[in-house]
Order: sequence, then C-alpha cells, then structure tokens
Amino acid sequence: MNAIIEVSGRQFHVQEGDVIEVFKIGRKKGEQFTIQDIVAIEKDGTLLVDHKSTKNYSVLAEVVDEKKGKKIHVFKKKKKTGYHRKMGHRDCISVIKILKIQTTNATS
Repeated sequence: MNAIIEVSGRQFHVQEGDVIEVFKIGRKKGEQFTIQDIVAIEKDGTLLVDHKSTKNYSVLAEVVDEKKGKKIHVFKKKKKTGYHRKMGHRDCISVIKILKIQTTNATS
C-alpha cells in the first residue's frame, strides 16, 4: 500500500519502511506519531484521492534523527554602489521513518 502524505507543507510519496527527511516537526527523537493529512492512497491497484476515502486512513511514523540540512548561500549585490552582502543558513531537518499505513476505526 502506498500513500501520498503532506508533512511540513510538502508532499511525499511513501510506503511502509521508507525513511524521509522533512523540515523540523517539533517531535523528539524516538517519538511515534500519526499523520492524518493524506492526499491519496493506492491500495490493490486502485487510487483513492477524494477526502471521504482518505480520511479513514492514517500513517504511523517515528522520528529517527534530527539534524541540520545543507548550507544555502545567499548573495545580494547592487551595481555601481559597492553594496554586497553574503549570508547563509541551514534548515533544521527531522528524519522520519514510516512504520505503518493503517485504517482508522471511523466507519462511513
């Protein structure tokens, strides 16, 4: 079973056992949580994309690690004035592992 989930404002195509990197989600290392924001589910060759079908599913995930991402450099310059500025930043990243794609107890 595959799913398209939305975490940290981005969408990911996942299945059980996948490890993905998302922007920091505010959970501690080793903590398990459920993801309710499911865009689509692919089960037995059929694709469920409407909200009524996907609300009966959830994804169980675990935070494996927290780290910093790749350094991003930003350089600003204005012509003829001598103005230039170099900055950079690194995003905080949470590495999560998808444990299970499951149906919830809600019936419709």
